[in-house]
Amino acid sequence: MSTPTNDSEPLGDAPLVEPVTGSVSSDPLEALDTARILQQTAAIPVVAGTNEPRVEHPADLASEVADPEVAPSGWNVLSIVSLVLALAVSPLAVVFGYIAVGQIRRSVQRGEAIAWVAVALGWVWTVLYVVAGVVLALTWLQVA
Repeated sequence: MSTPTNDSEPLGDAPLVEPVTGSVSSDPLEALDTARILQQTAAIPVVAGTNEPRVEHPADLASEVADPEVAPSGWNVLSIVSLVLALAVSPLAVVFGYIAVGQIRRSVQRGEAIAWVAVALGWVWTVLYVVAGVVLALTWLQVA
């Protein structure tokens, strides 16, 4: 069995690890030699001098996910709709704004700031409508 010498080989070309033959134990996991498997496959990089796989920092993983070379694909239409609703004094801007933020974070699109502005304005209109409704209700109850 050969050990791959090039770490840049695609994962599909890595050789399979042959099972250990010999004594059979009652627990099948006792015979599993993870250090040997990790060293003989190129699928998981191993830190030199240890038998432990390399654990990457979450910040390093985030940089791989949000690739700066990938340009945003365009504007999220729902963020623009939520801003129009917020400017039209509608509390529905909150709902559409939150949905737009979720879509933008799952895809590569522009308009997250617009969606957050729409959410904020939508909450302002919602609070103002509730206050106005309470004031009108109390005024009507006092008159009647």
